[in-house]
Amino acid sequence: MNDNLIGQFLIAMPGLQDPRFQKTVILICEYSKTAVMGLILNKQIYNLTLGEILDYKKNENSKNNCFNEAIFSGGPVHTKQGFILHSNEKLYNTTEKILQNVCLTTSIEILDDFGLNKGPLSKKIFLGCSVWGYDQFHREILENSWLTIDAKEQIIFKNSSNQPFFWESCMSELGIKSENLVSFSGKA
Repeated sequence: MNDNLIGQFLIAMPGLQDPRFQKTVILICEYSKTAVMGLILNKQIYNLTLGEILDYKKNENSKNNCFNEAIFSGGPVHTKQGFILHSNEKLYNTTEKILQNVCLTTSIEILDDFGLNKGPLSKKIFLGCSVWGYDQFHREILENSWLTIDAKEQIIFKNSSNQPFFWESCMSELGIKSENLVSFSGKA
């Protein structure tokens, strides 16, 4: 396994029993000897939009296209904290580079920019994140709960509101046929 998994996809295997993570695709954003943090890319919060977070009033003449932007649940930890994955045209004081053209920001300033149509072109907004202790994470990998694979930027910003379809399409784009996967591992 890669010594640094930042920028990797963590794909739930079919045998993963935790309903919070079934058929999820997670982008690993932090990886250290103490903890691993990632954001679930395909778990939309259906009753919440960026416009509601920004508390802007929509009107018929609004030129802002981001008001209906979907919000995603990044995971069950820090559920009131916002995390924004975005393209790298604009950086903020809390911005961390995840991939060549993908950054993570937690600054409120980026939300203000979205409200003014001045934010980065590509974005995906999350409430909460997924966190594992280092040992727990590696135990789950050994238990065949997750597959790690290089992330693809075009998948990160893809419309992923249909969770099972997104999981299937990620598997397919990565050359994996989900029907060939098994929910158990062997010991040699």
